[in-house]
Amino acid sequence: MGGNLATFTKILFMVAGVLLICDALLVAAMISVNTGVIAAFAIGVGYLLYGLSHEKVRARTSSGLPKALRISLLVANAAVILAISSVAALGRVDTVSYDEDAVVVLGTAIRGETVTPPLRERLETAVEYHAANPDALVVVSGGQGPGESITEALAMRRFLVSAGIPESAIVTEDESTSTHENFVHTKSLLDARLGERYSTVFVTNDYHVFRAKELSRIAGLDSASMHAATPWYTVPVDYVRESLAVVKLLVLRE
Repeated sequence: MGGNLATFTKILFMVAGVLLICDALLVAAMISVNTGVIAAFAIGVGYLLYGLSHEKVRARTSSGLPKALRISLLVANAAVILAISSVAALGRVDTVSYDEDAVVVLGTAIRGETVTPPLRERLETAVEYHAANPDALVVVSGGQGPGESITEALAMRRFLVSAGIPESAIVTEDESTSTHENFVHTKSLLDARLGERYSTVFVTNDYHVFRAKELSRIAGLDSASMHAATPWYTVPVDYVRESLAVVKLLVLRE
């Protein structure tokens, strides 16, 4: 029994390692190199090496504190997986009412001037929202990052206009470089446009909803949420990156 479990554990870590490495390389090639890509690649390498050397590690940690550390590592991995699963489940629970005064589309990486698949999902969801509530303003929020020829907000604006949303309905926020800044700058624009009393809903990919909801509250918007799908091949990288961002939120509150 012990031998079968050891073999299963070895194969599990090796497979997880290879998948994370391949996914990180795929996302880097198709979208961009970011914190999630680097972290997923590093974790993948760690998993692969652990799997390859599992029998030796198991032999050296058969008793005492090292064994306890090995068990702690497995428990920690299980806890992370559980936390990620919870974030994923919560991210799919929408609180949108379709009578908000503004819908805020949170930016994410573009490639040159091209909207990437994760951002396209957000924008298509915003188009669906606008069809249900055409009186709402549509805020596109995102500055210009590495590898981007224009701001994310401009790329989003172009997409929405091509999808039939009037330019007069779109508000552009093109200075933010983080989700925290998305909400802070957006609030300033909407305060000037709508006054003090108005309601908002933000659109982002499901993995991002949990953290975005808390950041909207910190910024004073306390928005409802509407999730967009996450492309399947970005899921591992996105959730690794988001896990790091959640830790940052818990520590720095931003």
